[in-house]
Amino acid sequence: MNREQIETLLLADHKRFVTKGLFGHEGDNFSMRIPGTDEFILIREDTGETESISMASPGDGIPKLHALLYRARPDAGALLVGSSPWCTALAGLDATIPVLFDEQARHIGSVEAPVHEGDVAGLEKAIAGGANIAIIGEQRLCLGVTPERIVLNAELFEKCAKAFVIAYSSGGPVRRIPWWVRHIAGGRMRKDQVRAAESLAAGRIPEGMNAY
Repeated sequence: MNREQIETLLLADHKRFVTKGLFGHEGDNFSMRIPGTDEFILIREDTGETESISMASPGDGIPKLHALLYRARPDAGALLVGSSPWCTALAGLDATIPVLFDEQARHIGSVEAPVHEGDVAGLEKAIAGGANIAIIGEQRLCLGVTPERIVLNAELFEKCAKAFVIAYSSGGPVRRIPWWVRHIAGGRMRKDQVRAAESLAAGRIPEGMNAY
């Protein structure tokens, strides 16, 4: 796909994020890789404008962070960094969100403990095992292999964060899904990621990435 097609997809996802309250906070930014190239398109909350960035020479700040994350995760077709209501509440807890639901295990994976804002090495480590969500400061990093999956992952994690914050704050027990379910679902997710990396390198948006 070319730059114009990817930009169209990015703007459509951006609109959905804004409608859902998942984008629009100070410091929010969102990007989408142009398959088969070393470029991505970035949109920031403060400007609302798209810009094409080279991973080889991204500059500093937000573009540099996205370039580092794309290099760390070649399966990622899109990245969302920013705040959301329940993610912010989650970041304020003295607890790490466990895997509570089958779909969470299948498409998000195990989320590591939050890393401090600006800790890029810690952020890379948090997603090194294939997790599609990481918490950095009061923001969350969300990865998706396709334009559709990035939206679904962001929406799914917001629901998971809401469920956990409410359950944890109530003081009652929080039950996790069995380890063998996490193992099977995680294996399927990692297989998807291998296929996604191959597709993106070949210049294609990965297909068949939404099935359980």
